[in-house]
Amino acid sequence: MNLDQQVANATSPPIVYDQKYMNFVDTLLKESADEFEKERKFSESSLLKLYKLFGVTFERGLDLYERRRVTQISTSKIIIKEPCKSANEANWLIQVKGHSGALYTLFPETNYCTCDAFRYQVLKDRSAFTCKHVLAAWLASIDNEKLLHQQLMQKQFDSLLLYQVSYKHDAF
Repeated sequence: MNLDQQVANATSPPIVYDQKYMNFVDTLLKESADEFEKERKFSESSLLKLYKLFGVTFERGLDLYERRRVTQISTSKIIIKEPCKSANEANWLIQVKGHSGALYTLFPETNYCTCDAFRYQVLKDRSAFTCKHVLAAWLASIDNEKLLHQQLMQKQFDSLLLYQVSYKHDAF
């Protein structure tokens, strides 16, 4: 079964996200990113597949991305494009300004957010795979044209990073 058929059959996400499902999500995200690199835009087909997989969560994440509400925070003067090695070695973070105006700080390439939707829909009842903030961050990390950038002094960045690590551990 090809990826299009798998997306068509994925009418509702499983309650328990097994490794096969996570691999499927990774494959779809990678395919969409590769297509963006070639075409310099997200195709209607990719957007439709992502909507089919994530539903209204994707629609809301797409809105945040299109409104340029995603900011990369680092000590660099420019946007860092290389992947992050691990949360323990993060040299950049992503902040997403939600529709309410609240700021959510995310670790790069990690499916985790401090928002209530993530806490309840992803972690507690497992009715969703991720939240709109994570999806907006993913979209903006692919399309650096809509990604804002904020440079911090190293001490400020370290404080923000330390706060995020302690908050992430306290949330569980």
